[in-house]
Amino acid sequence: MKRYIFAAIGYLTTGVGVYHTFFGGFTFYGLLILMFGFFGIIASEAYYKKLKTD
Repeated sequence: MKRYIFAAIGYLTTGVGVYHTFFGGFTFYGLLILMFGFFGIIASEAYYKKLKTD
């Protein structure tokens, strides 16, 4: 269950970052949010066993 919550946070953060980067004016903060979202997706999907979020 923790894995799905962690993945959902990553996907939602990526969505907010995409919106702010591409549709809200290309700003540093939008790009930063996008990068945090991508990191969350990578961490939740690729390293879920090491993070113990089964």
